[in-house]
Amino acid sequence: MYGSLHFTTIQVNEVIILVKIVRSKEIEDYLNNLASEIEIHYNLPDLKVSVTQIKWARDIRIKFLNEAHDKDKHLETLFPLQNKTSASWWINNKDLTLDEIIAKTT
Repeated sequence: MYGSLHFTTIQVNEVIILVKIVRSKEIEDYLNNLASEIEIHYNLPDLKVSVTQIKWARDIRIKFLNEAHDKDKHLETLFPLQNKTSASWWINNKDLTLDEIIAKTT
């Protein structure tokens, strides 16, 4: 079964490229399960708000956790992030650096 088919345009040096994006239910389910496993590993609580915001916020939160892991941040410095259960908080702070996120939560 194939998911919906979307098109988006990208402009590069005055040339517009039409890009086809295929969204598969199987891929979406796989990514959702992977996000759940990462959240369980870090003992993160569920995010609150709409389903769309939650998906977006989960991706943002996982990006920060992966970056923290890559930079060998100590787990105790990440504990305050567990209290951030509002999807809008993650979305509103998505452009911060990892160190800014950690500083903002301590």
